[in-house]
Amino acid sequence: LSWLARERRRPSRIVLCPVATSGQYFWSKDPLVCTCVLRQRVKQRSISNYRPSSILLVDISEVRFFLFQYSNRLLLIVLVVGGVFAADAPAQSVSWSSHTSMRRVNDIDVSATHVWSATRGGVFSYELETGEISTFSVVDGLHNVDVRTVAIDSERAFVWLGYGDGVLDRIDQASGEIVSFRDIERATQFASRGINRILVRGDSVLVATQFGVVVFDPVKSEVRDAYTRLGDNPAATEIYDVLVASDESGILNFWAATVDGVARAPLTTSNLQDPTSWTVERDGFSLESGLVRSLAFFDGAIYAGTEVDAYRRDATSNYSRLSVSSRAVTDLHVTDDQMMGVERFSLLVFEAGGVKRSVGVAGYQDPVAIAGDGSSGYWFGDGTLGLTSIPQLSTTVGTVEANYSVIPAGPYDGLFSELVVETNGNLWAGGVGGSATGVYNLTADGEWTTYSSVFYPELEGKNTFSRVHVDASGIVWAGSAGGGVARIEPDGQVTTFDQTNSSLVPASGLGAFLPIGGVATDEDGTLWVSTRASSFPFHVRSPDGNWSAFGPFVGNGLTARSTAYDRIFVDSFGQKWIVVLDENNFQVSRGLLVLDTGAPEVAEDDVFHFFGENGSSGQGLPSRAVRYVTEDRDGLVWLGTESGPAYFVNSGIVAVDASARAIWPQWADRSQGTFMLFGLAINGIAVDPANQLWFATNDGAYLVKSVEGGYETVQHFTSENSPIFSDEVLSVAVNGLTGEVYFSTSLGLVSYQGDAVTPSRSAKNLFIYPNPVHMSNGSSPEIFIDGLVEETDIRILTATGSLVRSLTARGGRTRWDGRDETGALVSSGVYLVVAVGAEGGSAAHGKVAVIR
Repeated sequence: LSWLARERRRPSRIVLCPVATSGQYFWSKDPLVCTCVLRQRVKQRSISNYRPSSILLVDISEVRFFLFQYSNRLLLIVLVVGGVFAADAPAQSVSWSSHTSMRRVNDIDVSATHVWSATRGGVFSYELETGEISTFSVVDGLHNVDVRTVAIDSERAFVWLGYGDGVLDRIDQASGEIVSFRDIERATQFASRGINRILVRGDSVLVATQFGVVVFDPVKSEVRDAYTRLGDNPAATEIYDVLVASDESGILNFWAATVDGVARAPLTTSNLQDPTSWTVERDGFSLESGLVRSLAFFDGAIYAGTEVDAYRRDATSNYSRLSVSSRAVTDLHVTDDQMMGVERFSLLVFEAGGVKRSVGVAGYQDPVAIAGDGSSGYWFGDGTLGLTSIPQLSTTVGTVEANYSVIPAGPYDGLFSELVVETNGNLWAGGVGGSATGVYNLTADGEWTTYSSVFYPELEGKNTFSRVHVDASGIVWAGSAGGGVARIEPDGQVTTFDQTNSSLVPASGLGAFLPIGGVATDEDGTLWVSTRASSFPFHVRSPDGNWSAFGPFVGNGLTARSTAYDRIFVDSFGQKWIVVLDENNFQVSRGLLVLDTGAPEVAEDDVFHFFGENGSSGQGLPSRAVRYVTEDRDGLVWLGTESGPAYFVNSGIVAVDASARAIWPQWADRSQGTFMLFGLAINGIAVDPANQLWFATNDGAYLVKSVEGGYETVQHFTSENSPIFSDEVLSVAVNGLTGEVYFSTSLGLVSYQGDAVTPSRSAKNLFIYPNPVHMSNGSSPEIFIDGLVEETDIRILTATGSLVRSLTARGGRTRWDGRDETGALVSSGVYLVVAVGAEGGSAAHGKVAVIR
């Protein structure tokens, strides 16, 4: 039931397919997928023996209760409509979801049944027979998001993955189990330990690293050997590719592509750790082509892809340039009668006898890796457009049309700056860098939409929309790093504003370059926009569409040259909190301007207070470098600075109150120090429905709450203790409807299913789950009580009315650990849960069964 509740946010219908093993099923949005797929995974467990004739299509909105009855042959599913559980069952807690883009491929490998792609957002497999796509990310157990290389181990049914920090992952194709091996990462005597290529050969996994070649034993799961000194190359020379192939005498050699030529050693050599066992071949390589990126054995010779072209080795160990490319040849792949290569913009084809040519693929500009058997065509991975199938190439073709591309569902780009969640649960995100990054929308149903020049001609020439704001009517306002402001209507219509149709003014002396610092609206729909490096850094657009421009605010430490305005936040009193940057260096913040504008279009009634000094001893700004501003449910305005958080008690007159000071929050437990998160760079802040605070920092994500005597940590997620991709968290946002918390990290977007949801406006029957609760081994369960009002007193009682536990909650959901007032786990039985609003009013109640 909890699984159905969790998945209700995604497809509106699911398919349950009974299988001939007890208690297993798989789900899909599409009944056709269910009938076609021979195998599917549930939590990475492979299942088989499906019975397509027994498929049951279920509309989740009609689900009330499921009764599962097991036999030794078939799972029977009985649907009971009108049962005791609400249709709007909330999402289950303690779960993570990955929201990465897998269209940027780094490497691929092909077996008889699957194509595996290593991407910047994880790894995915494509089953050739059925078209099934399986994705893997950090939340599934991968070590990291950006996977550099992939190699299929068909003999052992493993897939090997390599990362930039030296970690080696192994995926068991049968079970989906993922194991990480850190032997290479722990070789700290080498400054760089990244993995560039993996070659599986017999009982060895050969790993090309940034410090040499590592031989990994796939059976014993340990490093067997390492070769870090190859010939006369310096120790720890980077290796880009490895190959085992014969030389001109027919003797098997170990070949390594290095930063300076090709190193080789006969496999019969007794000690490959001895540098003298290796010969480094450089003859024929030009100075710029000495860095060898790829190796292959074809047509009786060794081929090397270099930084500028491909080369062929002759019997005298001399390498001759083939003049088929002037770019880096990053991958070479051999079939029975052809060798394929890739360079930027095109594929390379080599035939026996020296025939060679370049082949373009219509619509693709960044091939990075290629594989396939040639008889049925090839697959190549593109740096921007995913995994692509192409037909078998004839000897004369110069341009080929792709058969089709495979890109797993997800955002167009994978990195985001600012996150905002609408009241309806839709997520909006701003992009980071790139020539075509835009604004991204993730609906409550899990569908992504990209608003960029790739899809919307209105945004041509405008990119990097790093500031995003959603007004009360659902209109999205996005600020570009150089292209003005975009307005996105709820129906998807896009309008842009720049110097041609608004008061916005480009940066002085930079043509049409118009960098936006911040966008925000107040409660009546008035839009406020800040810019940088023009004589008019502040702008307002009235609800009827009229624009007005304002010069810089002067006084309190600001001069007429202070023209670089950044983020804007409008508080509950209508005051504008504006981050002011150094006009000579936009990476440096000068402080915080709090502005009361009075009549929006009239400059004469504006009043402001500028906070431009570092504070001390718990008062003032922890740092002038203010990065984020928001307001909590108690009316405190929180600042995230380069040196920790602070808050203002918002009286509504901070703009004119000379005594207004920022206050540094303190830990309730002083063993953690005095001031909460002091010294940490705070990149973003989000307030959840329970008025708890999420802080996005360079040390992960913190959830803190107010308690007697100060604040305490509720959660601290880092890349070491959670699936969060990176400790550098750039932004955080909370979906109040579901409790889901989104984290934009330096490596991509991930979300955590929290338990704080928007409270009910009035008391109603409580939803308690899981129900029944199974306890074992003395561990505390997580029992969620949902349907609470803003502030609630909760009593858990026995069936006879005896008090078991008292709780208080703020927000629409809380959790009980199954323990009584003494801390002991409760006994088996049925317990009554009564919730009464702290302000009085009607009570809500529910029941939960406990089984020990």
